[in-house]
Amino acid sequence: MRILRLTWAVAVNSFSESVRHRFFTLFSVFAFTAIYASVLAGVMAVDQEARVLTDFGLALMELTALAFAIFNAASVLPKEAETKTIYLVFSRPVPRGVYLAGKLAGSLLTSALMLAVMGAMHLLLLKVRGFGVPPCYGWALAGSMLKLCVITSFAFFVSLFSTSAVSTMVISGVVWTAGHFASETRFLADQSAGVKSAGLKAAMWLIPNLQLFNARDLSGAACSIAPPAFLSAAAWVGGSYLAALWLISKKEF
Repeated sequence: MRILRLTWAVAVNSFSESVRHRFFTLFSVFAFTAIYASVLAGVMAVDQEARVLTDFGLALMELTALAFAIFNAASVLPKEAETKTIYLVFSRPVPRGVYLAGKLAGSLLTSALMLAVMGAMHLLLLKVRGFGVPPCYGWALAGSMLKLCVITSFAFFVSLFSTSAVSTMVISGVVWTAGHFASETRFLADQSAGVKSAGLKAAMWLIPNLQLFNARDLSGAACSIAPPAFLSAAAWVGGSYLAALWLISKKEF
């Protein structure tokens, strides 16, 4: 129970700092502007206005939350090390695993809040245009949140060995992009032969398959996220956390 209380205390502190940060306000303003732009794009779609409004809005929400999540994950640990705050924390009986878990949980809570606020604004704009809640909308947001969980935990891991926050964001962005083409990469690996094929297949284990979480692509079909997707997300988050914990245990704080 003590470990849970400590983890929750670190998470709440990290969450409150992120919400008060000026970048959270900037991204919130950007999200509102971007979603409003999706309404203008939907007007131009005529018969497919509802579909365009939904897809465009969901994609913009995901990218906005991604930008903030990567920036936050890439800078929070290096910033606390630079300002010596982390030394103060570890001078108290706070295990490094608890501290890391709390920081990760705080970042994920911030991402969840951003998605919830942007989702509410998006649905309000859809209602103004005369449309109801799109099918699979809840599952689409859940899929976006699972992607954020995977990439945020990975960014925390990278930030512990990366030379700068910028390089962490670049690496995380590359992994995010590659994760959306996992099926295509796997197909290329199957079509290749020799060392090239073996290299591609090995690389697939280092790239999360983010296509598993694209619930909005299932509209009119299953309209849900399959259990293997949740297991995959849990495995990536857990693996990234353990790798980050190993790295932070090697550092002299």
